[in-house]
Amino acid sequence: MKLYMSVDMEGATGIVNPSQVKAGSPEYSFGRKMQEHDLLAAVAGAKDAGVTEIMINDAHSRMINLDVRSIPRGMELISGSPKELGMMEGVSGCDAAFFIGYHAMAGTAGAMLDHTVDISAHSIKLNGRKCGELGLNAALCSDFGVPVIFATGDRALCTEAEEFLGKKVITAFVKTGRGQFCGNLLSPEETWEKIRLGAMEAVKLFHEGNQPFFKPDLPYELEISFQLSSQCDAVAVIPDCMRKDGRTVVFRGNNFREMRRWVSVALDLAESVEKW
Repeated sequence: MKLYMSVDMEGATGIVNPSQVKAGSPEYSFGRKMQEHDLLAAVAGAKDAGVTEIMINDAHSRMINLDVRSIPRGMELISGSPKELGMMEGVSGCDAAFFIGYHAMAGTAGAMLDHTVDISAHSIKLNGRKCGELGLNAALCSDFGVPVIFATGDRALCTEAEEFLGKKVITAFVKTGRGQFCGNLLSPEETWEKIRLGAMEAVKLFHEGNQPFFKPDLPYELEISFQLSSQCDAVAVIPDCMRKDGRTVVFRGNNFREMRRWVSVALDLAESVEKW
């Protein structure tokens, strides 16, 4: 079995504030340690379940957060950016996927550090359904025939995972939100064991035929609403992009690889717009 792990940071153990996930901040070193903590707990559980081949993708921000010196022998780390498939680079050819340290979509009540890909996005809809990074990335996984069998983050993220992937997906919550930048935290010792055991169970159930997918209909319709109309102005110049209103654009296409790339292109372009 070849296992894939997409590893974000906002949903990791102990993280409550943007300063903990931003490079250059004094608190960023804590965020890196917690991202690594949750990843290694998932690796430990997968290895306990017999997995020997793991592809790890650093999926947060500049994607150079994880220290390769901490990656166990026999694992591979995809580091750096840009990546053609962003948070899901390297998923092709894998048998199943873990989403580690993920967060809920923008606008989720009771979620910590909720957003969708970038704070430029007010909301993203796929075929009329609001999606966060978990849903968008799970749809991309379906293009490659890769089920998402395990997800970790706060309680809101775990609820979101079940809404998109059904009760078959295994989840492990590491904290509970009281607001966007506040929550009840579990100790690293406790979350290590929760994640390790969840990873073990997910692999075991996969071998028993459990394969959770989120596979929307094709052709897809991707709708992105931005925080600012000026961001929409910038993105609307892209060929084949249709402007729906003052801050919303629509893309249509026939595969989720293309869809996920449009998300990254549009939000990167929107982020370049001068704020006032």
